[in-house]
Amino acid sequence: MVWQATEATHKYAVVVYNYEHSDPMRLRLHVGDTLQILEQCQDWYRGLNIKNKTEKGIFPKSYVHIKEALIDRSGTYETVQAKELPIVQEITSVLREWGNIWKKQYINNGVEFEMLKVMMLELIDCRKLIMSRKITMDELKELQQRVTTKIDYGNDLLGLDLVVRDEVGNVLNPETTGTIKFYRQHELAVQRIQKESVSMSSILLTVIQWNSSIPAIMKDEKNPI
Repeated sequence: MVWQATEATHKYAVVVYNYEHSDPMRLRLHVGDTLQILEQCQDWYRGLNIKNKTEKGIFPKSYVHIKEALIDRSGTYETVQAKELPIVQEITSVLREWGNIWKKQYINNGVEFEMLKVMMLELIDCRKLIMSRKITMDELKELQQRVTTKIDYGNDLLGLDLVVRDEVGNVLNPETTGTIKFYRQHELAVQRIQKESVSMSSILLTVIQWNSSIPAIMKDEKNPI
């Protein structure tokens, strides 16, 4: 096989199917992983995991989805990153992190499991809407505020770090933001989380009531009058 360097349009990919194997020359793939593609040959790519660049190897082209990317070349080194809005990248990262936690909570099937499920589905819908590019800038701004509030509430629920943001929902850099403004935005974030908690509690109650009614509905269907 003759390996060739990939073109600029084929430098970044997202894994869409798991790929497990024992061959040390091949790269293990997990859905959601982001990859930097270095070379290609017929039905195969050679590349590395962007999150852990020590993981390198070849993998089937059909297991990944190519996406637009920004390429930064510094001498002989090349780095790539997704050409997406920051909020889209954040949603993707959050869904990946919450997904791992959600799988562990499946065994307990408690309140947090149901609440996390509802929030993840809403984030997925918001991500689709943003990526459709069929909304106005004002609608995007409003949607970003709603999404970031949902993310902050979910992180608080799971005991993860609280991210301090500006009025629009962009993450603030503590090194370039004044102490007073940073503290004020932190207080506003706490208030948004408390407000979101009330909203989510109402939604969760509806979900729980619906789930508890399913056995009764199934029983009535099996024993019609």
